[in-house]
Amino acid sequence: MDPRTPVIVGAAQLNGSGDENEPVAMMAEVSGRAVPAGLTLDQIRVVKGVWPYSDPGTRVAEKIGQTPSTTGITQLGGNEAYDLLNQTALDIQMGGFDAVLICAAETMRTRRRDRRAGKRSAYLDEADGAIPDFEYGDDVEFWDDADWTAWGVEAANFYAMAASAVRHRLGLSPEDYLTQTAELWAIGSAVAADNPNASIRTAVSADEIATVSATNRMIADPFPKLMTSNINVDQAAAVVLCTAEAARAAGTDPGSWVFPLAGTGSHDAWVARSRDSFALSPSMRITGRLALELAGVQLEQVTNLDLYSCFPSAVQTAQHELGVDPATPFTLTGGMTFAGGPFNSYGMHAIAQAVHCLRDQPGSALLTGNGGWFTKHAFCVLGSEPPLDRFRYERPQALVDGEPVRPLMTAPPDSATIDAYTVTYTADGEQERAIMAVSDATGARSWATTTDPDTMTALVAADCVSMPVSTRGEPPVLQARL
Repeated sequence: MDPRTPVIVGAAQLNGSGDENEPVAMMAEVSGRAVPAGLTLDQIRVVKGVWPYSDPGTRVAEKIGQTPSTTGITQLGGNEAYDLLNQTALDIQMGGFDAVLICAAETMRTRRRDRRAGKRSAYLDEADGAIPDFEYGDDVEFWDDADWTAWGVEAANFYAMAASAVRHRLGLSPEDYLTQTAELWAIGSAVAADNPNASIRTAVSADEIATVSATNRMIADPFPKLMTSNINVDQAAAVVLCTAEAARAAGTDPGSWVFPLAGTGSHDAWVARSRDSFALSPSMRITGRLALELAGVQLEQVTNLDLYSCFPSAVQTAQHELGVDPATPFTLTGGMTFAGGPFNSYGMHAIAQAVHCLRDQPGSALLTGNGGWFTKHAFCVLGSEPPLDRFRYERPQALVDGEPVRPLMTAPPDSATIDAYTVTYTADGEQERAIMAVSDATGARSWATTTDPDTMTALVAADCVSMPVSTRGEPPVLQARL
């Protein structure tokens, strides 16, 4: 084996208890568990979260007694943990670093509790002008004023719209889609019930998931709360990569090593309303299948699968694009509803869980990340055996950019057709407004909204994708009625 072969030698997760969890403290605690004794770190890389730190890696280093030469931080996005793992493996293989800690934490449960109590959440002091040595990822703002106006840049609203397009692609009625999706999500709940690091460990049935109630209110049709990402968690995770040579020198057990085999990344069209279909993702299809090809692993050989699970439509689209049988368990953790959805850092928990699975049972793992609104995608393939040649990494963006996109509507349409839609709900369970993606006769796309009660009732009662809709006003946000 090449002495610079990247290996994962440590992985840990933490589900915060108590009332006062702090993100850097949690990162330090979980990192202390993950870093093997005798291993000296060159760098600490942090997956960016919704906390006020500029350079949390420096504070983590202080708390765990390490003195890395550099620190780094990512951009925001559910893809970033996987992109960072891939970049770290590549950097180690190419000689840039010998040992790197990647960590992440979110404490939204504590923040919400503090807000209800009328107090500010406590954070550790950070030196004035603190700045990491490296930033990773694309710093691109992939929303615009039209998105804010139409759907508030709320992930639940976008993925609920995508669900209507997925449902139409599957040829299902609203009732059958809800049943099928609840059965899919119940698989995640069952996995979480056996995961000691999961947030919700009580198994929830498909009927409970599908039934709207006081504790499972409708968020955006067709998704009640138990089909949405659970951000009300305090969670942290850490993974340690190093060269095979450094792993041996630190006295780690080669039988516990897990190997990055291949990684890929790309993005779909930055402007969400220009997507050719809300039920498809060219980036997922091209980039995910390439990751398996680079790793020399067939899909049917994958023994551990974790599809990014912020909302069911994200999983269903990944299943379609990658060719995954819907009966195959889609998560190692339980997914982002039941294991927990700590924003951008969920991927760290999937990586750590995959490491534990591969240590228990030799095989391979395919992990997928999704940032934004089917925007940024990343894939990792891990294995219990080293790669046949070397870790391989590619970004097939040119191929993705060659896929069809829609022009943006620039003038009021003579006629319009619904491509995707949702109806949002208030906290009291009342229909709030309908949000649609509509196309004119040329295929040009605009958002459209309405608060018309009859239109909202009709939209939730049937599959209205491909139906004509009356519009007024100006794009990029029209007013519409059935």
